[in-house]
Amino acid sequence: MENSKFSGAMILGLVVAMVAGIASAGPVTAESIYEATGVQGGLIVHLGCGDGKLTAALRVSDRYLVHGLDSDADKVRQARQHIRSLGMYGKVSVEKLRRADRLPYVNDMVNLVVAQPSAGLGDVPMAEIMRVLCPDGVAYVKEGGKWKRTDKPRPTDIDEWTHFLHDAGGNAVAEDRQVGPPKRLRWVAGPRWCRSHEFPSSVNAVVTSGGRIFTIFDEAPTGVYRKLPQRCSLIARDAANGVLLWKEPMRQWQPEFGTGTGNRWNIHHTIPRRLIAQGDRVYVTLAFLDSPVSVLDAATGEILTKALEGTKGTDEMILSDGVLIVKITKGRSVAATVRMGKATLDDTLAAIDVATGRQLWRKENTRVMPYALSAQAGRLVYHNIEELVCLDTRTGNEMWRVPNMIGSTLGAVSTLVLTDGVVLFHGHGPEPTSATEQTKGKNKPKRGFYLTALSLEDGNVLWRRKGAQGQAGACTQPTDLFVANGTVWCGGSPQGLDLRTGQITRTLSLGQLISPGHHYRCHRSKATERFLIWPKRGAEFVDLEDGNHMRNDWLRAPCFTGATPANGLFYAPSDQCFCYPGVKVFGFLAMSAEPAEALKPAAQTNLQRGSAYGKVLNRRKLSDEDWPMYRRDGLRSGSTKMKVPAELTERWQVQLACQGSQPVIVGDRLWVAEKDAHRIRCLNTANGQDLWSFTAGGRIDSAPTVHEGMVLFGCRDGSVYCLRASDGALVWRFGAAPDNRRMVSYGQLESLWPVQGSVLIQDDVVYFAAGRSSFLDGGIMVYGLDATTGRVLNHHHLEGPWPDIKEDIGTPFAMEGALPDLIVSDGKDLYMQRIKFDARLNRLQTTQESPLGELDMGANHLVATGGFLDDTGFDRVYWMYGRRWPGFYFAQHAPKSGQLVVFNESTTYAVKYFYRRIQWSPLFIPADQGYLLFADDNDNEPILDERGKESIAIDWLPKEAYSDKHRRGGRGVEKGTGYLRQHPAKWQKMIPLRIRAMVLAGERLFAAGTPDVLDSEDPLAAFEGRAGAMLQVFSSKDGSPVKSHTLSSLPAFDGLSAARGRLYMATRDAKVICFGGDTRK
Repeated sequence: MENSKFSGAMILGLVVAMVAGIASAGPVTAESIYEATGVQGGLIVHLGCGDGKLTAALRVSDRYLVHGLDSDADKVRQARQHIRSLGMYGKVSVEKLRRADRLPYVNDMVNLVVAQPSAGLGDVPMAEIMRVLCPDGVAYVKEGGKWKRTDKPRPTDIDEWTHFLHDAGGNAVAEDRQVGPPKRLRWVAGPRWCRSHEFPSSVNAVVTSGGRIFTIFDEAPTGVYRKLPQRCSLIARDAANGVLLWKEPMRQWQPEFGTGTGNRWNIHHTIPRRLIAQGDRVYVTLAFLDSPVSVLDAATGEILTKALEGTKGTDEMILSDGVLIVKITKGRSVAATVRMGKATLDDTLAAIDVATGRQLWRKENTRVMPYALSAQAGRLVYHNIEELVCLDTRTGNEMWRVPNMIGSTLGAVSTLVLTDGVVLFHGHGPEPTSATEQTKGKNKPKRGFYLTALSLEDGNVLWRRKGAQGQAGACTQPTDLFVANGTVWCGGSPQGLDLRTGQITRTLSLGQLISPGHHYRCHRSKATERFLIWPKRGAEFVDLEDGNHMRNDWLRAPCFTGATPANGLFYAPSDQCFCYPGVKVFGFLAMSAEPAEALKPAAQTNLQRGSAYGKVLNRRKLSDEDWPMYRRDGLRSGSTKMKVPAELTERWQVQLACQGSQPVIVGDRLWVAEKDAHRIRCLNTANGQDLWSFTAGGRIDSAPTVHEGMVLFGCRDGSVYCLRASDGALVWRFGAAPDNRRMVSYGQLESLWPVQGSVLIQDDVVYFAAGRSSFLDGGIMVYGLDATTGRVLNHHHLEGPWPDIKEDIGTPFAMEGALPDLIVSDGKDLYMQRIKFDARLNRLQTTQESPLGELDMGANHLVATGGFLDDTGFDRVYWMYGRRWPGFYFAQHAPKSGQLVVFNESTTYAVKYFYRRIQWSPLFIPADQGYLLFADDNDNEPILDERGKESIAIDWLPKEAYSDKHRRGGRGVEKGTGYLRQHPAKWQKMIPLRIRAMVLAGERLFAAGTPDVLDSEDPLAAFEGRAGAMLQVFSSKDGSPVKSHTLSSLPAFDGLSAARGRLYMATRDAKVICFGGDTRK
């Protein structure tokens, strides 16, 4: 096989289409490229980007994320400068190609590669281009003066998931051989959490087709839902890389219209049946009540048909062989937990030819049970409580009708599957004996769950047997039926049944796969031909072929809708679970089963020496008036002894390219990371003027660290950079990632092993972690480098641990494993969430005090259970200053804890959003009592009530907090009261300010945030920045108000710094503002 540069020859049968050479008639344009390739969004890679003009032009709309590569460093600088001048750097970025034979991307993720070899790029083999292209991706290569298009075919062993239960037949089994227990991350997107565990799941529906994945998602504020509306949209992403393609708002999609109230699984249970994707079309009801079916262009989101004929009031729908079958209800259909009978149902069935939009037939006054509507091979089957009825899909003519008495049942307990000529119905009703006995109701037969198999051809009963309770826990959902390779799997039974006889043909040996305790997740199972994917903890993969089962407790899927196995990937959208804090991963995840390579520490060859290496001359020591790193010091205290006046005026403000990090200040210079623009900017503190800037290879998510004339920071490209503070020249760059592989994370390209920005420096050693989870891509590598030289001094590898399913019994709530976070010091030892190290990165032993995972870490230090950079306000995570990793407990009653914490050598100051409880989660009610600001002695440790002992806790919260309905209990009681207070606070007060940033400076506490107001016309205004912002100054001694200032911009989360008598603030609208005392005074 010839591996020529950009060869157009077939590579191992990958290429199925190649357009004949197109002669160049002048310079190629972005428009001509997209016209020739048909690509309409996603990740675009430009090889040989040159001056960056074409690279920038390739981002013709927000549907495109563009990455340019060039082997010439000067051209990379030129391209970056051009792209930055257009204000689009980040969504368009450029990097130097390190190896011509290895593109810096994971497999199967790029939608379009545009290659111009004349740029001196070197030999990039076509096989390598094909490796990184996603299924149906396109390579557009210039060769010999002509452009050639080469398409990558879609593999035959992956599948789509077009309906809630896979397809119109209702058999939720993907014909996908690539999906398996996840080992690698392909992409991650937001939001980080669903809104709350106590509010209907934010993820209303998930389907995927045509290389895109579609969700109906509630994007209203996380952690707050009382008095606030939903804000649901239909969202389209590229299925291979997660790039956001478009959004379409849902209409009248609110609880008052019937979408659901209550906790996480209480979305109205037919909503997931309101979304279908097939090919280049999406079918959806854009409103909840009395809505017709709309047809949207899958690539662009354009509404092609606002209302399909005869579909108004659609409550469920399926699409089979070009015919859309809709079940229409009058008003809101019966709820999942409501008992229904014949009189409950009054529906209409209609069929529409989607090619013409013409209604084929319509049947009024037809009873159709929820979920009991399926179609396959030209036949439609539904259950009307008394009978199973089969119709011709295109004509509506009745083919057969078979008695199958239900009598009465709950709204969501029936399952109907059509597959391979067989109808399977599972439901709750009287014991199915003969048809005559069912009809006459003689001898009042026993009631229970039963499974019936019939011939799709004529309705003849093939077999009947007892059914099984559904697996979904703490909610009402139907029992899952899966048919994989001719075997029927019912509920959680390990017995497989022959599809045509009902005889037991398989019995699985599961070992310790299903761990005891707690409940199954609040969503249904899914399956592939090889795996049943059960939701006991996170995702238990039951291997139907080799018995290589695997438990994945470190991930979750959202309540009700669950996970989706398709496109060779396992999709787990954002969830609302707090289980396994410090281990469970966050966000909308797409994961592959490709084995992860063993993670090895980066070699010394990964150290790049810059022009300033060994030439840092001004190694000035820090002053107590400086703020040299994130939250000022290695303790992450957020405090300084230096005084800042309460009377402040704005001295200057600077507009950034995007939202900035918390500023750091040393002497007369300020540094800020423009997070999404990949840039560090150095400003003069006197007037905000630019002194220098440096562009890194990826997003910089938090503040840099200034140390002895150097500026050091981690980058999401997998590197740590060291710059000379005086002029921004590169001292060294250390590639912490073991390989240069990028994926899309929250809308930008990042390394599989990113490094967070705010590295910790202690005793001239730089500490940081590279990775995303100990369970993904080989795990996490923690490093200690010499700050001056970048030389590796110490490292520690965190991986798994993966359970031995034959021996290891899993546990709920707490497990071993790790997530990366900013590293914190207690002045000696180091902490990364639930992991403790000494200065040489030896892991230190900690004591687990109960099955809920609290760890005695031995010394006071700052903890953020959701990570220090989590700015979502999720109601189940918090910060705490204490000696413990908190484990699976809440802290609304605890001292020294809240949504933001600062402290000095004697006192901890915190703000609590959530001091109330509702059922299983903390609660905040807007415009009610405000937020709780308080101060504690540092030795006022949070406590847990001990079983069998009298409580020593004291009451200190508003009285309503003690009458809220929730489970009581302390140590070992999951979702109980949680941590408590033993000693009174130094002071406490309720304030009408949602504090988003806080700094302790001398005897004053500075707090910036948004007012606690609720506008009935615009209830989200205060949370989204339309109600103004305030900076309030309090006495640190007693909490008394000192001064209040109106702000022109909202503070970024944790965006305040104090240095040399001034206050600095990063804002949500991408500014840095400097405040100082009145110079006239």
